[in-house]
Amino acid sequence: MKLRTRRHKLALALSALALAATGTIGAVGTSAAPAEAAGRCVDYNYSQGGYSSCIGYIQQLVNYHTGAGLAVDNNFGPKTRSAVIRVQSIFRLTADGIVGPRTWNIICYPQKGPGPIPGFPYAAARAAGCSI
Repeated sequence: MKLRTRRHKLALALSALALAATGTIGAVGTSAAPAEAAGRCVDYNYSQGGYSSCIGYIQQLVNYHTGAGLAVDNNFGPKTRSAVIRVQSIFRLTADGIVGPRTWNIICYPQKGPGPIPGFPYAAARAAGCSI
């Protein structure tokens, strides 16, 4: 009986060590942000209160379209919301401050004709998942 208990304790300790080493224990109950989970920012809606790399891409794209001069801090605060509403108003979208499919469709592209457009943040657009 004593030998069996030691084996059982050893097996439990090794199992716990294996789980800790693979990170499975730490991952229980957590989920990745949309940007990291799917890899395409354009597949999600963003609104005030959010924080992610996708919002940094939104800030760069909105800066291009409005000249808002937003700090690219990955934080969807009141200034980012106002700049998004400005883009939505300029392009006659529902001005609700939410970056959804229609807003993505506008900010993903330079809206100024064909060819490479100087100043357009192509790297941010590509990173966000825009088909440009």
